[in-house]
Parts: sequence; C-alpha cells; structure tokens
Amino acid sequence: MPMSVDDLKGALKSGPARSNMFQVVMPVLPGLVGETRELNLLCRDVQLPGRQVITNERVIGMKQVKQAYGYATDDVSMTFLVTNDYGVKTYFEHWQDLAANSITKELGYPNTYTRDVTIHQLKHGIGYDIPGFLDESNAFNLGPLTITIDGDIYSDEQKIYSVKLKDAFCTTLNAVQLNNDPNGLVELNVQLSYKDWVKI
Repeated sequence: MPMSVDDLKGALKSGPARSNMFQVVMPVLPGLVGETRELNLLCRDVQLPGRQVITNERVIGMKQVKQAYGYATDDVSMTFLVTNDYGVKTYFEHWQDLAANSITKELGYPNTYTRDVTIHQLKHGIGYDIPGFLDESNAFNLGPLTITIDGDIYSDEQKIYSVKLKDAFCTTLNAVQLNNDPNGLVELNVQLSYKDWVKI
C-alpha cells in the first residue's frame, strides 16, 4: 500500500530527534574537589549504548537455527573539549587511578571506582541552564535554545530517552592529539566500561 505525504507528517508529528540534544550526568568522584556539571557542557559527543543478543547454533532436524543464550554490550565512547586547566583530563585520570593507581601500582575494589553514569536524549527546543538574562517568563530565548534558571535538572518532558550505565568506570583514556593548527581545539576521547545498562 503506497504511503502519502500525510502519513509521513503523521509519523513525524513529534519531530525528529536531534543528535546534538543530549545531556550526560557524570559522577562525583571521591578525592576530587569540584562539580561535574561542566563535563556535560564540554561533552562533544557520546554514544547511547547498544546490546547484542548472543546466540549458539543448534541443529533441529536438518535445519541449523540460532538460539539465544545471553547478551553482550560494548563500551561507551565520549569526547570532551579540553579547557586550559586540563580539568577534564585530570577528572578521568583520577577515575582511572581509583581502579588501577599508576603511582602506587595498587588496584582498587570495584565499589570504590564504579559509578553510575546517565545519558539523556533531550527534546529539540531546550537548552542549558545559565543563571541571569531572564525575560518576563523567567527564561531567555536563543532561537531553538531556551535557557532557564531552574537548575541543571531537566524535566521528564524534556528527557525523551534516558539510559543509566550501571557500575561504570573509565577504562580507556586515549592520547590527546596536538598539532600546528592555530585554530585547533584539544579534545579528549574516553571509553567507559560498565556492568549493564538500563532504560530509565
């Protein structure tokens, strides 16, 4: 049956999700002073985790079929802009040291270095919270971005899809690329391993 333009409009009535509308909530780490809110602002890209069903092949009669016996997940990759104080790199180095200390050569217990990390896909049309610059509705409108002073917690209506990485920790801290580009920005890519992920 052919589809009409109205059918397409109906399917997109809530609008397509935008890849640049996301929020990451990083954990506060023991022994590290400061908030983690700026990590959300400096995060350039992140992956929503996937899941693969693991199968074994089984012969039933003369036909070979796949049968599920479990599932597997891949690490989540994140890329951050690095500021002049290298606070982002210090954060992830400290997180790795909680698991495997590069100075003392000691290993930590999982309950000392694993933390939950939350990733939210946000609805198009909202933005980050910056105090001040308000209009009569207690918000400052910047085209598609609406900046409010309600804190850094988005409402459930603004979060259209959220996942929690359970017992996550930083396993890979990739090398920082430096070059002679006068306008180049320093970025840091990290990978997080985790026990499992759940939709929240």
